[in-house]
Amino acid sequence: MRVLVYGYGLMGKKVAHAVRNHPNMDLVGVVSPVFNEIIEENMYQSLTECHDRVDAIIDFSHPNNLDELLKYGIKNHCALVIATTGFSEQQLFRIEEASSQIPIFQSFNTSFGVSMMTKIIRSVSEEFYRQGYDIEIIEKHHNQKVDAPSGTAKLLYQVIQDDINEVKPIYDRSERHHKREKNEVGMHAVRAGTIFGEHTVIYAGHDEVIEIKHTALSKEVFVQGAISACEAIHDKENGLYSLKNLY
Repeated sequence: MRVLVYGYGLMGKKVAHAVRNHPNMDLVGVVSPVFNEIIEENMYQSLTECHDRVDAIIDFSHPNNLDELLKYGIKNHCALVIATTGFSEQQLFRIEEASSQIPIFQSFNTSFGVSMMTKIIRSVSEEFYRQGYDIEIIEKHHNQKVDAPSGTAKLLYQVIQDDINEVKPIYDRSERHHKREKNEVGMHAVRAGTIFGEHTVIYAGHDEVIEIKHTALSKEVFVQGAISACEAIHDKENGLYSLKNLY
């Protein structure tokens, strides 16, 4: 598989290294407006400079690059693994539109462990809820993360909402002066230190609490997840894929 990496920051470098050393992948090159080191593969400042055959692109760049990425993917009919964060609702809609023409994996978290976590909570959330358990989501990240709640926390909530239509997310209780309603799912964000990422779904019932938690101990889990997603999506039909339906 011929793979192009878009973005050469911390994650882009790690992904490029992983692709370079993968037995079934060939690193065509890297796209980045700035390189702080020389690499042996092609170095493109823009996708318009790339005229080689590309089977898939792994994107860890910036939301501003989305239009160029989608245009190139559709024109060359190559699969896209979009792991960039911070997209607007309008940009997410454009990704969904483009997925009618090419296979696209888009997720704010590429960890295979998180994909397994979504399967677990999908299988138990509705039953816990119907039995009167309260559901809360807590996510923890490093103090440099800007957005809150995290994209992964939103993903976990979406998995729950898919099975329990009446639930609603609650992001802040400081101005709420009444007791918790049954259909609320609290979304709590912690920003501290160098936490790579921790997500917990809490099911709290009468005198018992069940927690399902995923903890990332390094960024390597996201790198390997992106590689796995790239392998999985390569032979998929056109459509939009995420951790909810890729594996």
